[in-house]
Parts: sequence; structure tokens; C-alpha cells
Amino acid sequence: MAAFDFKRDVVDVSFQKPVLIDFWADWCGPCKILGPVLEDLEREDKGKWALVKIDTEAYPDIASYFRIQSIPNCKLVHEGKIVDEFAGALTRAQVRQWLDKHLSSLVVEEAEQIPDDFDVILQTQDQIPDKEFMGRVEDFVKSQPDHETAVLTLARHMVFFKPQQAIQLIERLGDHKGAQDLLPNLKSIGELIEMDLEHEDATSSALSQARTALLEKDGQAAIDLIIEVLQKNRNYGDDIARRAGIALFNIWGPQHPLTKENRKLFDMAIW
Repeated sequence: MAAFDFKRDVVDVSFQKPVLIDFWADWCGPCKILGPVLEDLEREDKGKWALVKIDTEAYPDIASYFRIQSIPNCKLVHEGKIVDEFAGALTRAQVRQWLDKHLSSLVVEEAEQIPDDFDVILQTQDQIPDKEFMGRVEDFVKSQPDHETAVLTLARHMVFFKPQQAIQLIERLGDHKGAQDLLPNLKSIGELIEMDLEHEDATSSALSQARTALLEKDGQAAIDLIIEVLQKNRNYGDDIARRAGIALFNIWGPQHPLTKENRKLFDMAIW
């Protein structure tokens, strides 16, 4: 197990979710009462915030930096800053009320920071990690669920990991032409992602590897494997290789490098 690192385990995490630091020590009776309460509340909130317990005997330098004079002492950190703190063994109800007050205010803060211009988010796609970009798109869609371009963008990314949710997003757009054009493609990819591929044969194995490649965002490997299936057993699984390949090119679009590189080879394989 890696040694505790305050920057990694507290500061960095606090930019993803609030972090509650519990300063405690083994000799402290009230700490033994409060500790299980905090642990239970963290489990109850299922990832909304993180609990970090710091033993003041093991890390006196950190305790000294925060001027901890009595324990238990708890500090809530968000985006590298202390939001609030309390000392002493509060009851479960008191801690619950304290947490809810701060967590709800932080959620409102974050919602207010969501850009109201989707073009601003799109400009970040090639500048930040894909996961962070999709987090921004998802937040935007939550605030503006009828924004067609945002929903289409989210569905195109989400289909490889949560196909049914992606399909539901598009279905909520109704008769919008972009949604109707995209929907059958999402369904084909969803079918491949959720397909039972446990059979011990070469075709099943190749499709399983193609699915894994898509989950790992290796589109080239996925297309190579799909073309391999088309050349050997094109009718397998109600023609899933052909349908999934076409769906991928439609999702990526005609100007995507993978479409330009592979569409002719794919078309040759299906004729």
C-alpha cells in the first residue's frame, strides 16, 4: 500500500469531490466514537465525498501545519481550500446536517460554473483528457437536456460504455433528424457491446477483441478485427460485423481519420 501523500490523497482528490479530513489518535476516546460515524456516512453517500483519516501521532507535521490543538478535529476541503471545520465528537445527526449543508451548497456552486455556451466545451475536446471532456458534456446536458448538439455528442461517446443510456438520451430528442439518423447506429454498437461472445470459436473471439478495443478507445484495432470477421464469417450474429462497422463510420463521421483510412477496405470486405 502506498504511503500517505497529502497532496495526492487530499488536495488532488478535492478537485474531484469534497474531502473530509478526520484528525484523530488511537488514545483519543471521542475519536473512537466519531470515527465509525464518519465512515458510515461516507458509505451511505456512495462517493459524493471522500473521508481521509490522519493520525496526529503518525503525522505530527501535518497536525502542526493545521494547528490542531484538540481532537477529534474535522476539516472539509474542496478544490484545495478548507470550506469549514468542526471539533469534538458530534452526534450522527449533527454531522449529517453539517455535511448536507455544505455538500448542497457546493453542488449549486458547481452547477453555476457550467458554461451556457456548448461551443466553449467543444473547444476543449483536443486539449483535455477524454474523461474530463465527457464529464463537462454530461454536466451541460444535465443543465440543458434539450440541447440537441450536446445530447448527440454525449450519446456518441457514451454508447461504447453505457449503450442503453446513450440510446435513451437520443430517444428523448424525438423526431429531430440528427437523432433519428444516429439512433440505428447506436443500437448496432449497443448490440455488439452487449452481445454474448463466450463461444469458443474464431469469429466470437475476434468480435470480443473488437469490443475490448472499442472500450479501450482503439478504433483502428476494432475496425481491423471487424474486417477480419467480414472476410471469414460475414453472416455471424445477424450480420453484426457489417452493421457495427457501418455504425462506427457513421458515428465518427466522414472526415474522421479512421473513416478516411478504413472505409474503402471495409466496403471491399462487404462486397
